[in-house]
Amino acid sequence: MYFSPLLANESKKDFSLIISGGISLGAYEAGYNWGLIKYLNQQKKKPNRASIQLHSIAGASAGAINTMMSAIAWCRNPNASQNDNLIENNLFYNMWTAVDFEDLFIDKAFGVLDKHNKTSLFSRQKLETLSLEMFNSLEQPYYDPECRVPFGFAVTRVQPKISKIQNIEISNKLFHIPLVFSVNAEGKAKILDNYSLTRDNIINLSHDGFPSYERIKKALFASSAFPIAFEQVELEYFHHKQFEKALFQDGGVFDNVPLDFAIRLSKGKAKNYIFMDPKHLRRTLVAKEYKKQEQQVSPLNSAINLIADIFSASESSILYNTLAKEFKDSEKKIQISSRYFPITGKFLEHFGAFLDEGFRTYDYYVGVYDAIVESTKYQCPNNNDTTCVQNTRIQSYELLSKGSDKAKYILNLLHAEEFGFPLDKQSYPIQKDLLAIFEAIKTLHYQDMEEFYTLIKRLNKFKYQAKSPFLKHTLKHPKAWYRQPLSSVMHRIVSLEKKNSQNLTKTLSSMTAYGAGTFYRTKSGYTYNPVSAPLDYDKLWVKYFPYEVAFSKNIMALGYEHYYYFNEDKFLMPKAIELKPSGSFQLSNREGKSDFLRLDLNLNYELFEDTLSLGFGPSLYQDLSSSANFKRQLGMNAYLDFLNVFRLTYAKRGQGKEDYLYVGINDIPSFLYWIGD
Repeated sequence: MYFSPLLANESKKDFSLIISGGISLGAYEAGYNWGLIKYLNQQKKKPNRASIQLHSIAGASAGAINTMMSAIAWCRNPNASQNDNLIENNLFYNMWTAVDFEDLFIDKAFGVLDKHNKTSLFSRQKLETLSLEMFNSLEQPYYDPECRVPFGFAVTRVQPKISKIQNIEISNKLFHIPLVFSVNAEGKAKILDNYSLTRDNIINLSHDGFPSYERIKKALFASSAFPIAFEQVELEYFHHKQFEKALFQDGGVFDNVPLDFAIRLSKGKAKNYIFMDPKHLRRTLVAKEYKKQEQQVSPLNSAINLIADIFSASESSILYNTLAKEFKDSEKKIQISSRYFPITGKFLEHFGAFLDEGFRTYDYYVGVYDAIVESTKYQCPNNNDTTCVQNTRIQSYELLSKGSDKAKYILNLLHAEEFGFPLDKQSYPIQKDLLAIFEAIKTLHYQDMEEFYTLIKRLNKFKYQAKSPFLKHTLKHPKAWYRQPLSSVMHRIVSLEKKNSQNLTKTLSSMTAYGAGTFYRTKSGYTYNPVSAPLDYDKLWVKYFPYEVAFSKNIMALGYEHYYYFNEDKFLMPKAIELKPSGSFQLSNREGKSDFLRLDLNLNYELFEDTLSLGFGPSLYQDLSSSANFKRQLGMNAYLDFLNVFRLTYAKRGQGKEDYLYVGINDIPSFLYWIGD
């Protein structure tokens, strides 16, 4: 059973909160945390209720952002203005529903430049702008006087800190940043340094206990700086009262569940620990059967898997040691949050919710729903007390859904699916997009690539209206969904290598981008010279270079390409029509031979998608020399393309024996772009 009462039997209800990371899973966490905090915050103000004390909050990665917002939300006075703490207007919702892939990719196509970022794929500019609402909220008169919540983040030092203990050098990368959200007697809120923790891996952001908002913001984004995706953050801090400066990144690398840190922040006062884990289910799934048996993988994949296993083992070891030390034969209890429905944030290695605002909004509502369902853990001593369970859920639902028919619709839909009946009997306007996501995802529990394709097909079936250009492209071209993100990633990687690397590495990265262009170039509608390079406005001249350079016996040919792509899914049908004007030029004078033009009209078939294609069709030849024996003739051509880089063409002219075999290189404009500066 999912039900395990944590606080229901306690006369004094004290707890600490631990929030794990998970990239776009943060949208689900945001809904759960907002719902849980608002519900318990309301309960602590009711007369004749046991005292409810939140002793600490600790988080890492995306959980660090939700940690700080949870501390702010806990100290908010429930009687303060509620207009900016409703289900669709609060810090959590505003922070997590507004960020799309287009806001993250550093790509001129999306208007995201981030000129100072020299090390990562994504920009956090939008996140930093949204975070201002958190800091601005500290100036508002919303808070309970004398409220105090210790909180903090885990961070990972890029270069290890070397310490000597009895002449033994020890290197450490994992550090914790303890803070306190504190409200004075007049209701004025401040974030202070927490000097009460003195372990060797504790760092403070100030020497006087009053860190600037800028340093706190940097610490927040250092904890959520997922490696490679987001830029490392340089922090200025104090370690053993000594000023230091170093680069930090995602705290979830080594301590994604900072339980030990939460215990230390609470100074042992908390007996109950709530672990917010978006991956934990309150339903049993049957293991998925795979047709293929486990096979050996390549050396590269083995190395990648080994690195991932090392980080996972390190994280598990820290958590295991904490559980064994603090919870075995102890009065302390730990409660893991639970989820019933699939969420979009689980797709694409936890980046899935960034595909569309509707995805993040849906995940957020699922988080709020789970907070409603689990509110019974804090009020009902017995799961069999159906009256208490139902009344508590209804009270929580009425509190959290206030003012939003949209929220009431989706929350009732979810409750009816899990328990067979809605939370209230009223009818609410159908939310077509939320319903489409619900119907598309509700049976997709494993959320691998196979189920991602199923999700896209179902969203099309239910006519989901995507807001994000990325998802619009994905819905229109399900089999080629990866082209836009892969294009942005590849362009960004090469741009970084050109800025930061030596000549050989620059050349290798440029050639890799050029060779891999077939996997992310545009293949829809009409395209002239379908280049893979990101042709910025100052580089458009590159596109006027010939698309192909080819050689035959004593001949060099230059060609331009016009494609019209009209088929993506129909097997054995042509994918595109190709119109290709080219000129063939004699490399040395030969009697009776002339330079000539050739115009091909071909059907293009992809034998192996993005790898090997075949084309053939009629050709029209026109000599350029007036003394040539032939002025104009019909003919044919056929070709094989490999990676859309190498082309082998057979061309036959007229009815005689005049034929040509060309070996060519495609996408010359991109080649010039990538190797140039």
